[in-house]
Amino acid sequence: MSSIELPTSRPLVRVDRMVLATFALTLFTSAFLLFLIQPMFTKMVLPLLGGSPAVWSLALVFFQGILLLGYAYAHALVGRFDVKFAALMHLAVLATALVSLPIAIPAAWQDVPADGQGLWVIGLFAASVGLPFFAVSANAPLLQHWFSKTSHPQRHDPYFLYGASNCGSFAALLLYPFVIEPLLPLGSQTMFWSIVYGLLAALIAASGYIAWKHGMGTITAAQSPVTPVKAPALRDRLIWTGLAFVPSGLLVAVSSYISTDLVAAPFLWVVPLALFLLTFVVAFQQRPWLSHRSMLFVHSLVVAPLAVFLFAPATWAWLIGGHLFAFFITTMVCHGELVRRRPDARYLTEFYLTMSFGGVLGGLFASLIAPQVFSSIFEYPILMLAAFLCRSDVWTAIMGKSRREAAAFALAPAAVLATHVLTGEAGLSLAIWATLLAFVLLVALYARPLAQAGVLSAALILVLTLGVNQNAVARIRSFFGVNTVYAMDAGRYHALAHGTTMHGAQQWLDASGNRIEGKPQPLSYFYEGGPYDATVKLFRQAHGPLEHVAVVGLGAGVLACYSAPGENWRFYEIDPEVVRIAMSPDYFTYMSECAPGADVVMGDGRLTVNKEAAGS
Repeated sequence: MSSIELPTSRPLVRVDRMVLATFALTLFTSAFLLFLIQPMFTKMVLPLLGGSPAVWSLALVFFQGILLLGYAYAHALVGRFDVKFAALMHLAVLATALVSLPIAIPAAWQDVPADGQGLWVIGLFAASVGLPFFAVSANAPLLQHWFSKTSHPQRHDPYFLYGASNCGSFAALLLYPFVIEPLLPLGSQTMFWSIVYGLLAALIAASGYIAWKHGMGTITAAQSPVTPVKAPALRDRLIWTGLAFVPSGLLVAVSSYISTDLVAAPFLWVVPLALFLLTFVVAFQQRPWLSHRSMLFVHSLVVAPLAVFLFAPATWAWLIGGHLFAFFITTMVCHGELVRRRPDARYLTEFYLTMSFGGVLGGLFASLIAPQVFSSIFEYPILMLAAFLCRSDVWTAIMGKSRREAAAFALAPAAVLATHVLTGEAGLSLAIWATLLAFVLLVALYARPLAQAGVLSAALILVLTLGVNQNAVARIRSFFGVNTVYAMDAGRYHALAHGTTMHGAQQWLDASGNRIEGKPQPLSYFYEGGPYDATVKLFRQAHGPLEHVAVVGLGAGVLACYSAPGENWRFYEIDPEVVRIAMSPDYFTYMSECAPGADVVMGDGRLTVNKEAAGS
């Protein structure tokens, strides 16, 4: 569907300004609460799960799912009831949600299970914040629909109010890490949320009253729209779903990529979400200050060069800005296409419901499906590649069967494969980077979207089929991140890394290439004569044999080789996959050779250690 032609507007009067101000303030407050509760409650949950990036990813999916339910509720409400009854019913739902306030983690949800943490997190969120979040989530489509029923001259295209809504979201995400979180303890934060929730209920009552008293009944027949409007077709709904799927999945993927492989800073996750909301603010303006055409052009220049760095060393932290900028531009492209295809206001709630459905599917793919399918965060480049299918000009090129475009798309992957065949494994790494860099520079100048997609395709081929990290013995993705066992120095050493953090190494083969048997020698920063060795010896000199030793974090199990007969060493580990790796003699033998009977307690060490008996 094309963009809507607005009828000629009459001059604004005082009542119109009052109507617009009330609805804008209500939408702003509603969105502020929605996106204040997300970092606030996630902060409550994070300590229970060791600050895992997956907590934030699952939180995003949960909130997207409840948002979908809220939009479905709003769609049903406006389809069956008039404004007056709908307002009364919605106020009743808001009042029911008061039983969940103030927000807190229920006592029955204080203990984290050893397995199935993903479903447990979803259940915890539902039990704690599900009802109030549902009540607030319906407001955006509901209030915009009510506004379309008023006598305001802009009632025919209420989508601009979505910008006011997302301004509230954006404000909450910016204020929380810089103002609210540093100044208010969690108890005060939840009380503040409850107070603003009461204010929101009053504003919704006022908005419903205005829509009822100053509604379409005050408009003459000459002012009412007479142009018939075609209902959205199945094709339109599928396009809306796809255009929402990609940026929503990217939001989760780029958050996981940054927090796992670049910087382990939990509240850096707020930044991608804030950028995501900013794209809605910009795209849904009546006259966006960043045009869709300019975003298409920048997208063609930005994303292909980023392909070179998709799998660069995570220690290159300066790339964070590049990834966030590319995410913002890509999301602007997708949401710009959504705005271009928005329907008439009569189908507003259906549009938002479909858009929310696509968002939930994208979030589910990136947070629940992809970790089960991919051993690393491959969903990130896959979704970046899928974003090109959200561009109308790409489909024009595909349907036009342009030979020039097709050749540009195939050129980069074909060249990389050819280089691999000609150079073999020895020259693969250098040839890959040289080939990719040359084609990125070429394509950046060429600035054709299909050619850009070709470069990203080449990057995916390298990772998924050629195996850039060919020295990985095992790569296991869990709820808590990606654990990789590397074979280093032609297989002489095994090393365990979580993301980019090393958690122990062991010499596996001797100089002759033979497997080393017996008790292994501690390596990496656990080496003999190092600070860990010195600390253990110092305590033994002062206290004799160590009766009880608590080790928070198992890693490869290197510290087990510092235990002595008769000592009780207990390891506390939150990630069950780390335990399986450390216990497997195919990867490391520290535990099996040095402490085969050692206790391993599952859970966040800061919490599980506190449950031990006093004095132990």
